[in-house]
Amino acid sequence: MNETISFWDAAFLWKEPMAAALLAAALCGYLGVFVVLRRIAFVSAALSQVSGLGIAVAFWVGSFFNVSPHQPSIPLYLEPLTYALLFAALASLLLGVPGHVKRVSPESLVALGYVAAGGLVILVLSSARIAQEAHEVGDLLFGTAVAVKREHLITLAVVAAGVGVLHLFLFKDFMFTSFDPLSARAMGFPVRGLDAALHLSIGISVAVATRAIGALPVFAFLVLPAGAALLHVHRLRLVIVLSLAFALVAAGLGYYLSFIWRLPTGPTMVAVAAVAWLPPLVRALFGKTRL
Repeated sequence: MNETISFWDAAFLWKEPMAAALLAAALCGYLGVFVVLRRIAFVSAALSQVSGLGIAVAFWVGSFFNVSPHQPSIPLYLEPLTYALLFAALASLLLGVPGHVKRVSPESLVALGYVAAGGLVILVLSSARIAQEAHEVGDLLFGTAVAVKREHLITLAVVAAGVGVLHLFLFKDFMFTSFDPLSARAMGFPVRGLDAALHLSIGISVAVATRAIGALPVFAFLVLPAGAALLHVHRLRLVIVLSLAFALVAAGLGYYLSFIWRLPTGPTMVAVAAVAWLPPLVRALFGKTRL
């Protein structure tokens, strides 16, 4: 009882981080349904690496202007988050290529993005101009769910609202092109444009959510709730509702448990998200159903 009281008494500490975690969980829990259906589960990891490359490039460009990304106010064209979003957006657009090139699979392109971006980050940071900044790129890219800045929460809210409006109008089209792109193309749907819009919404969401609460929980919210929901139910709308519920519970309960038990916040939320997989796995283990 005392732990619960101390948790609520400390609301001034966790109010904004909790809001960011819940918002990121809802956003990723919804988008994760598309990610899992399109079999690009590791897109979050790849986009995080690409965002890191963007931040490294921001350091490199800033060095020519003698501007540090850590200054209180810097021009938008030198802001690390600008480069992170730009690189993530371009990378997410490339994810639509396998749908139009038969010899390229989504998995191979995601792997290419992850490996290539990781290598390029090291090369860029090895530059003599910015070698001293290398250890700070991770801090700028990978936020922490424990301490979220208000500007990051606001940015996340704006992106979530924009993605919500986009999917409100194009939800059926996104689903149709995700399930049956050949029929959609035959019926005159602009498949390339819809794929680009969907992947762009995923890329920007991942970059902003990662900046706010960190890469690990974002990756978990993008994959685990949607995957578990698909194992529990078969109707698409129920899958989306259940995925959102699993993600929100993982964020809220995970944050609460990490606070009262003094555990790392991100890993605790991931562990709670993974619990949703246990019932179908147990049923499959005892032969009552097949995954």
